[in-house]
Amino acid sequence: MRLAHSFNSEEWHNFLEQKALEVKLTRCETSVFITRFTKDNWLDKIEDVWAKSIVNSCEAFVVHSRRIYKAFKPYCPELSKGTDEKKFPIVRDWLLEEFASQTNNYLPPTEFSLVRSKIAKECYQAILQPGALIRIKAPSKMGKSRLLNNILSFSEQQNYFTVHINLLQIEQSKFDDLDLFLRWFCIYISDALKLNLNLDEYWHKDRGSMLSCTRYLETILTQCDRPLVLGLDEVDRLLNYPHISQDFFYLLRSWHEEANNDDLWEQLRLAVVYSTEDFGSLDINQSPFNVGLPIELQSFSRQEIEELAKVYHLNFSDRDLEQLMSMVAGHPYLTDQAMSYLANHQEINLSQLLQQATTDTGIYNSYLRQHLEHLINLKSNSQLTEIFLQILDSPKPVQVDTLLGYQLYRMGLIKWSPNNLVEPSCELFRMYFLERLKTSE
Repeated sequence: MRLAHSFNSEEWHNFLEQKALEVKLTRCETSVFITRFTKDNWLDKIEDVWAKSIVNSCEAFVVHSRRIYKAFKPYCPELSKGTDEKKFPIVRDWLLEEFASQTNNYLPPTEFSLVRSKIAKECYQAILQPGALIRIKAPSKMGKSRLLNNILSFSEQQNYFTVHINLLQIEQSKFDDLDLFLRWFCIYISDALKLNLNLDEYWHKDRGSMLSCTRYLETILTQCDRPLVLGLDEVDRLLNYPHISQDFFYLLRSWHEEANNDDLWEQLRLAVVYSTEDFGSLDINQSPFNVGLPIELQSFSRQEIEELAKVYHLNFSDRDLEQLMSMVAGHPYLTDQAMSYLANHQEINLSQLLQQATTDTGIYNSYLRQHLEHLINLKSNSQLTEIFLQILDSPKPVQVDTLLGYQLYRMGLIKWSPNNLVEPSCELFRMYFLERLKTSE
């Protein structure tokens, strides 16, 4: 279907409201539905989208989302497969087709298919290998989760089994002890694969949680007649629970190494996503973080930004490219947001957009304000905010405490320079946060 190169946000909003009525969503479900499928939220993680909604918790947002997907199942039979995160693009793409057929409108692509193609191909080749382990590292909003989703989609095209686990979506009680966490982990996998296994038959206190978990996964691999790819997103969260993380990461490492000795374990392929190199007391030699294929996502280069502009059908001049690079330094999320907005709002040019970028009415306001509120509310760690202010206020890179530096790095607010020095990730952050954080002191 050939679509016209224009898109009206108000028309899209009205279209979503119409579809909510057609599938008989409740008032609260309608609000969640519109929030989730608003174009500006497509690239965001579920926990970021939830923060923009009227729902009280991320868990409640997920529950409402599942009800929404169930309501759309008669229109999208593929929704019976996969996790909640994989269901979102299924519904989104169906809605786009419906929207296009009714209004002859166009929405720009949401994938960095051109600029990330070399990295994606490297990952695709790796996941085909027996016992593969891919570890993807980058700060927040650099495209880690999207790359993981692409790897899982590619794996499904190879007719592999896939399970996507986002550790941010697990309730905190599951981290109380190792046994509880590993039981949850096993049940999640078997549920995702629709396997009817009785966990208690494999679990024995005298055998221990780690061996019980390994035997259970071994049984799952035996029942799978083709490779199983586990995608583990946001594994950093486990580092907050050292009584779990050391043993769980050791398990991942041991399963990966078992592929060297056992044909059955060759069937297990792992893709691990994280955003730090500060592993605390974790023994790196008994973890998955120094084996397998390392992928570190960087900011976009000038050439990659040019390619992305072509995807959005934007005619960027050299001056435009210099302006955008100067403000956001190739930050993937910020770059994509700017191009997406320009593609959908032809009445504004890049210079006007960047002039408003650091204001409370700019396109980045929601993203920047969330970080600002988080920094201001860090009562238990005011030192982090003080260090960030020092970084923002310095005309050149500075040296900071490694632990504090990695906390800011994980948030995507700073980048490392040579000689282990740090500086703001981009000029946008310096201009926005410096004045506001000084005022809040």
